[in-house]
Order: sequence, then structure tokens, then C-alpha cells
Amino acid sequence: METGSSAWAKEAKAVFRKEVVAELRFRHGLTSSIMMALLTVVAIAFATYGQPLAAGHHAGLIWVALLFGSFAALGRGFIQEEETGTADFLRSIVSGAGAFWGKWFYHALLFAVIASVSLPVYYLLLVPVVASPMALVAVFLVGGASLVSALTFCGALVARSSAKGMLLAVAAFPILLPWTIMAIAATKAALLGDNSWTAIQGLIGYSLAQCGAASLLLDRIWSEK
Repeated sequence: METGSSAWAKEAKAVFRKEVVAELRFRHGLTSSIMMALLTVVAIAFATYGQPLAAGHHAGLIWVALLFGSFAALGRGFIQEEETGTADFLRSIVSGAGAFWGKWFYHALLFAVIASVSLPVYYLLLVPVVASPMALVAVFLVGGASLVSALTFCGALVARSSAKGMLLAVAAFPILLPWTIMAIAATKAALLGDNSWTAIQGLIGYSLAQCGAASLLLDRIWSEK
């Protein structure tokens, strides 16, 4: 007999596999997200050409590019299920926790691909000075996971509403505001070589809180008519 944790783990794996197969078949979400992130980086480089940027400027602009490129893709996971008419079928075969974690891991993969393409281009065009590369990598890993948690959660909350696009932005704003402050602070500290561990701890705690809340809430609202 399967335990609850093993059951939703299998469900999450199935949802993740479904998302990857769909993305490999159509490639619309990933391609558009990468292009938006690269366009943002190029626009930033053009606007700041010849002007020295402080570490704080780089920290903010890096996350602007990543957020702008990934917002739509990470926030539309559950919304797309409703728009394509597959949400009811998904509810009939997986739990809320299984659906959330399957989407979460797929969105994490999307963010990793977007970041792995856009960050090297940002570095080549704007050449920021990185005093602590390992700390910066840790910030991107933790900050990215927290961003994925926030947008996946918000997308799930507004998926069944009539004004999904507008409500996604409204729901995401108060959740992303503290994330933005912590992510920029941690990135700035890593660029300067200062202690970024406090900000990283804050991002870890914030991400865990979001994931826990999402799992509990989705299990309650997932099967509602």
C-alpha cells in the first residue's frame, strides 16, 4: 500500500513528464521566454552603454531580466490547463500536491534553461565584477527556486478565475515584493564579496513557506467545483 508521500511523488513525476513532453513538442513557452529575457538584457546593455554600473545596479538589472523573461512561463502552468480544457481531467487523476510539485519541477527546469542562456549574455555585454562567484551561483539557485515557488503558487490560485492575466499580476505583487528585496540584496552582496548568507537564508525560508502553503491550500481547493 502506498503512503501519501509516495503517491503524490508519483503524481508529480507524471505531471512533470507530461509538461516536458508538451514543451518538446511545441516549444512555445521556452522559446518566447528565452527571447524576452535576451531582449531585456540587450536593451539594458544598450541603455547603459558606456556608463559604469555599481554592484547594486547590476543586482537589480539581472533579476529584472530574469523576472521579465520567466514571469509568463512560470505563472501560466495551471492557467494553461484551464484554458486548454485539461484541468478537469488532471484533477481526476492527481492530487493538488502532486499537481503543484509536478508543475514546480517543470518550472524550475524552465527557469534553469532561461538563466543559463541569459546570464552569460548579460555577463558578456555588461561585464559585472563578481567578487564571490560561488556565492553568486548559490544566490541564483535559491533565488530561482523561490521565484518558481511564488509564480507557480500564484498561477494555481488564479487559474479558475475569469480575469486570469490581471489577477496573476495582482496576486504576485505582494508575494514577489519581499522576494525581490532579498534576491537583490543577496546578489549585491555576492558581487561585492560581502556576507550574503543572511539573505540566502531568508530566500530559503521564504521559498519553503510558499511551497508548504501551496501544498496545503491546493489540496483544499483542487477538487472544488
